[in-house]
Amino acid sequence: MTGVNHIGITVGDIDRAVDWYVSVFGLRVLDGVIVCDTTTPGADRRADVFGDRWGGMKLAHLLTENGAGIELFQFTEPAVEEPDEAFPYWRMGPHHVAFTVPDFDEALARLLEHGGRQRTGVHQVGGGPRVCYCADPWENVVELVSAPYEELSPASKK
Repeated sequence: MTGVNHIGITVGDIDRAVDWYVSVFGLRVLDGVIVCDTTTPGADRRADVFGDRWGGMKLAHLLTENGAGIELFQFTEPAVEEPDEAFPYWRMGPHHVAFTVPDFDEALARLLEHGGRQRTGVHQVGGGPRVCYCADPWENVVELVSAPYEELSPASKK
């Protein structure tokens, strides 16, 4: 079976984002903050990934409890832009990252205490797991989930 290796998230302040994701979700910092530009090792690969406009960024590598990576990016050239619309879910591509949290109420309180915001009410899926869509301080949508993904799926009820 294939596993999720890592998820990349663009933020506006890498140092604050590292602190936020560590404080809110208890992620472990593997490496960071790393400054990369067209003169640092790996520049050719990064230019191939991000295109001709890419000129520099800062990044950090974080790790979840179950081994999935969270790669935070702050692009410096071109500079990060805030999205025109909040939560453009109708556009193709990823639109949120969900974290399984051991204590749902405590995780939601910690997220709010650290400058995140609650986007939706808390919902119970099929009378079981609780979920809530939130946002980090850079308006990236993060979902809190009280149970593993398999328990959210209607297929697990069959």
